[in-house]
Amino acid sequence: MSASVQLRIIEGIAKGKVFTFAAHDTFFLGRHPDCQVHLPDDACVSRHHFILEVCPPQACVRDLGSRNGTYVNGRKVGGRQEGESPEEGARRAYPEVTLMRGDRIQVGDTALEVHVTQAEKQAGPPPAAPVPSFDELNPQQLADLLLKAAKKGKAPRLDIPGYEIEKELGRGGFGVVFRARRLSDGVPVAIKVLLPRVAVKPIEVEKFLREMTVTAQLRHENIVKLFDQGHCEGIPWFIMEYCEGGSLWDFIRQHGGKVPLEITRPIMLDALAGLAHAHQSGIVHRDLKPQNILLDCGVAHISDFGLAKNFQQAGLSGLSITGNYAGTPLFMPREQLINFKHLKPASDVWSVAATFYFMLTGAFPYPLTKGRDPIDVILNELVIPIGQRDKTLPRAVCQVIDLSLALKAKERYPSAVEMLQQFKQAIR
Repeated sequence: MSASVQLRIIEGIAKGKVFTFAAHDTFFLGRHPDCQVHLPDDACVSRHHFILEVCPPQACVRDLGSRNGTYVNGRKVGGRQEGESPEEGARRAYPEVTLMRGDRIQVGDTALEVHVTQAEKQAGPPPAAPVPSFDELNPQQLADLLLKAAKKGKAPRLDIPGYEIEKELGRGGFGVVFRARRLSDGVPVAIKVLLPRVAVKPIEVEKFLREMTVTAQLRHENIVKLFDQGHCEGIPWFIMEYCEGGSLWDFIRQHGGKVPLEITRPIMLDALAGLAHAHQSGIVHRDLKPQNILLDCGVAHISDFGLAKNFQQAGLSGLSITGNYAGTPLFMPREQLINFKHLKPASDVWSVAATFYFMLTGAFPYPLTKGRDPIDVILNELVIPIGQRDKTLPRAVCQVIDLSLALKAKERYPSAVEMLQQFKQAIR
């Protein structure tokens, strides 16, 4: 049996409702109709009172600057201070609270109880030696282990025949990326080692790898090629095309945080071409941002296609919205917070447009202010038109980006195919 998290409403008008999560998802309670628990008549409940993110068996709740706060086991977490206005309260980021089995969440007249079911462990002989497995290592420890092994000319416990690890390229919430060399011909490659946040059955890892074969079939000059995949001690690894120029995020920083249109034009066309090919192939990225667009010899390539979605579906990922290690959802459309599991190409359109917006202006589409919880901003504020950020940008380019950043998915381009067509016309 796989891990799951269950929320049971034990008090209030919604008493008796049960919400069960067997995969990565989000959950909102509040007075707004888009909340899973909609409480329009409770004066103690705010529009979006709290967000609860689940990645079984993990669960985390975060108050969103509510007027009366969220109570976990009788202790108030978050919420505005007495006499504080919504605007003043929103200037502060609120802490997330990790939930455990039996915890009680109270908001107004409504009480929820948390139930957690752990995944069953497979029967088998105990390990031969008390050596920590990869799923017990954080990215820093994993990086240190592999780099130390590489310096000795071997990589124990990460045995990928035919490749030599050279150096670390980067790390994040999902794992560590290394530059390596294919011994048969000396070609440089990138090896991504994904780091589970929870215990995973070998059968789930195999399912994950089978799903990734779909991504391997995406062959396009603007999509990073996936050469090979496998796993060591249940930890998936991928061998991908190496891009010497690094990420678009690094490129933007090298240009002082803002890149002129004449330089960004080919990058945007390349990224849209790769994304359009994926959308035509029936694949949604779900995690587009400057860090996932790589540059090589002046050509942009979209990377990590399918990794985020499949990583979550296989139960291998951790919290990505409320969790501190994964950063903030600055390139996510609003519907990705509310309707986490059901995204369409129009959601990628928003994310790639937000990436272009950031590259051209040095600012995020949302009106973020220092210290304010970004989730609160995404849920309650409108995007600032790009022309207001930079009045020198051509009107036609601004129109394409603004339309792509529409609040409602149905008001955007349905996929990158249509966005690419309009963008080509805009930059003639």
